[in-house]
Amino acid sequence: MVVINSGATQTSSSPDVADTRINIHRDRLAGAIPSRYEPRLYFGAANVVALTAIMVALWPLHAVSSLELLTVPLAFLTANWVEYLVHRGPMHHLRHGREILFERHTRQHHVYFDHEHMAARTPREYYWVFFPWWAIGLVIVTAALLALPLWWFVSENVARLFFAVGITYYLTYEWLHFSYHVPHNSPIGRLRLVRALRGLHTAHHDPARMTECNFNITFPICDLLYRTKSTPPSHHSDH
Repeated sequence: MVVINSGATQTSSSPDVADTRINIHRDRLAGAIPSRYEPRLYFGAANVVALTAIMVALWPLHAVSSLELLTVPLAFLTANWVEYLVHRGPMHHLRHGREILFERHTRQHHVYFDHEHMAARTPREYYWVFFPWWAIGLVIVTAALLALPLWWFVSENVARLFFAVGITYYLTYEWLHFSYHVPHNSPIGRLRLVRALRGLHTAHHDPARMTECNFNITFPICDLLYRTKSTPPSHHSDH
């Protein structure tokens, strides 16, 4: 595992110096990308596994009541809150037993991409954007364990809806996070929603602000509730 200082105390510098610095960091971290890593194969497989889990969960639904349908927004808000807490907490603060989250996110992802260099140079660099290969399995198991009590004490439909929303939220996270790190002038990068959310994520990637603002990668619901939503400076770069 390659570990580099998070750079949270870096000061502003000229574009040439900043470009040189980020390229040095990226070149060092690039050595940790597995030689056989193929982002399209990995991401495609993760999507197939996730979509299969969602279909398996939703297919047996029957006679869903209006009250049971409330599971969908409630599960979505729960996922948004969990996303916020995990990102604001162990992803940016070293915690015993959760070191892998801090290393992968603060000391690797944030070193590879700062607020002036958000786009990957090559497809292989999305290794530092996507979750590790085992994450989809962990998400499925976690969502299933959380859904089981709902199956026992509420209803089968509620449990299935909760599980499906959880996996869907994971896919939404991965797709949106990927879209923030593609070139800003690409077809995905030019989408209006992506531009708006990418601006928030860009502000979060400022080393001086990454522990202060914009912890929702998807939709800034909890950032609004906790008053941590912040827009980027109008002059920020977007390479």
